[in-house]
Amino acid sequence: MTPDTDRVGESPPSGAAARDRTSSDLPKIVIVSDIHGNLEALRALPTGYDELWVLGDLVNYGPQPAEVVDFVREKASLVVRGNHDDALGFDRDPRCSVMFRRYAEEVQRYTASVLNKEQKKYLADLPLFLKTQRAAWSFYLCHAIPSDPLYAYCSASSKTWPNECNEAGTDFLCVGHTHVQFFRQEGNRVVVNPGSIGQSKSGSPRATYAAWEGGSVVLHSYAYPVERTVERLRTMPVPREVQDFLIGVLETGVVPKSSTETVHVKNQGA
Repeated sequence: MTPDTDRVGESPPSGAAARDRTSSDLPKIVIVSDIHGNLEALRALPTGYDELWVLGDLVNYGPQPAEVVDFVREKASLVVRGNHDDALGFDRDPRCSVMFRRYAEEVQRYTASVLNKEQKKYLADLPLFLKTQRAAWSFYLCHAIPSDPLYAYCSASSKTWPNECNEAGTDFLCVGHTHVQFFRQEGNRVVVNPGSIGQSKSGSPRATYAAWEGGSVVLHSYAYPVERTVERLRTMPVPREVQDFLIGVLETGVVPKSSTETVHVKNQGA
């Protein structure tokens, strides 16, 4: 890990952790989501992992979507499709909230112009979900939630997580989409959201990710050269208003209250 990497929180051992702690060959898995064309943030991701898992939204909003796709294709072990990947792969609506719709549409045109056919096909061919096993632990990966893998927003406090964990049927349920990092214990199961590499909405410009090792999940954050992403974003052929909004989110990790995404929220708790 780099010196500027913070350990944010750690889940207790889950599922098979109580049954099998004997393997000396368990991989260290780094789990990321919502890169959104931010190559600078992705390049700064601490190394030293055995596997890289990506929970979708490689593209849109950021200035270097083609480079991000190529990086993920080369480095990642497992990747699932996000709503923006789906939109670029199939040339359709990512179904963003009303307040985000214009920004998504403006940048989607730019993103479509810089991705080649092979990169778009890669995004279209990504699975909506994956189930996998590492030693005695089972994992379910999707972008949003198992019952609505592309679009539903569920906060850490959502009352729907018990049902979603049952639908997944695994020790760990790995999700993204909200750009807010958390883990939640549901009996012997753990829901983990690594937050966002490329467009954090956690109140800080730091990129966030999760790491799994030996039955536990550790949440991390790290600094990256935001100013380089801002410089590149300023060169994108989109209106200045769109640039200003996206730069504001990058530099603060905060979405203006009047623009908070509220569409596609499923059973959020108070």
